Amino acid sequence: METSGVKYIGSKFNLLEPIINIVKDYVDVPPGKRPSMIDAFTGTTRVAQAFRQEGWDTQTSDLSWASECYAHTFLQMNANCYLEPAIEKLNKIAPKTGWLTKNYCDARTPEGNIVRVWQPHNGRKADAIRDAIEANDKNLTKQEKSSLITALIFGLDKVDNTVGIQQAYLKSWCKRSYNKIEILLPNVVTMRKPPKSKHYVGDCLRIKYDPVDLAYIDPPYSNHTYFSYYHIWDSIARWDKPEVGLKTNRRIDRVTSAEGYDGSMASPWNSKSTALEAFKALFERLPARYLLVSYSNESLVPISDLISLSKKFGKIVVREIDYKRNIMSQIGNGEIGEKRNKEYLILIKKNK
Repeated sequence: METSGVKYIGSKFNLLEPIINIVKDYVDVPPGKRPSMIDAFTGTTRVAQAFRQEGWDTQTSDLSWASECYAHTFLQMNANCYLEPAIEKLNKIAPKTGWLTKNYCDARTPEGNIVRVWQPHNGRKADAIRDAIEANDKNLTKQEKSSLITALIFGLDKVDNTVGIQQAYLKSWCKRSYNKIEILLPNVVTMRKPPKSKHYVGDCLRIKYDPVDLAYIDPPYSNHTYFSYYHIWDSIARWDKPEVGLKTNRRIDRVTSAEGYDGSMASPWNSKSTALEAFKALFERLPARYLLVSYSNESLVPISDLISLSKKFGKIVVREIDYKRNIMSQIGNGEIGEKRNKEYLILIKKNK
């Protein structure tokens, strides 16, 4: 199974097989019907990509703007080889200093901090590429534009100078940051009869999804705010070149103390006082016969509380998986905490 994604603290790359297996073991799909699923917190879309390759129609959603690019690229495109000439042309473009270089490439903040997310030579190249994509907007479909933006994001992800999140960069340049950025055609898996897919940008507690067989639920596990951890990917996706602030030059609308803070990006799963109630509300509103929750032992809500809640909605199956922690523990100047944690898969067959 081939899936693609950037470095991401919520990545389920190592759990795709157990996720697919529990669904194959317990989810019954009416014969002659194409199975369908919702990935409510799709992130990099890896889980939805896996279900697509298994023949499932997908509905994905996320607050992140970059997730929309990934969904259009990996779930809605089926053949993209004709974009290779466009990729080659972008790789040959002359570098120029722009918004990305000025704010994240050896950039000095008003407080005197030096922001080193990318080396200037890669920032200038990325600025030129993203401007060129935007300039050609009228000649591209939404999926084609998203594919080119995704290619740029993936290229930048390979030469960054962070520890996996964009508000934690290294003080000295790491080895990979010296590499010259190269964008590659996104690896879209071509299928003879590709499933259908649609994507929603927004809050899963408000989106009106179509009825499906299965809803996959993988919310933020802790008080980590993804809207600040990956804010640059969102800025590249929209290319709105926003005002920035704080020590790391975060988008000002992602700074909670700022006057222009965008509260729509906040998640109730980032707070212990609201997370369990948010689960209850989501379980109730999702139009799915089965719910599959992926949950970590490092989460704000104790697993026993989540299991008790799940039982109120129907018969459940729980699988416990011991696996290697996300990439944040493996990169940077040192290790962060334990190398392994436990992931729980809770499958609920909803009461009628």
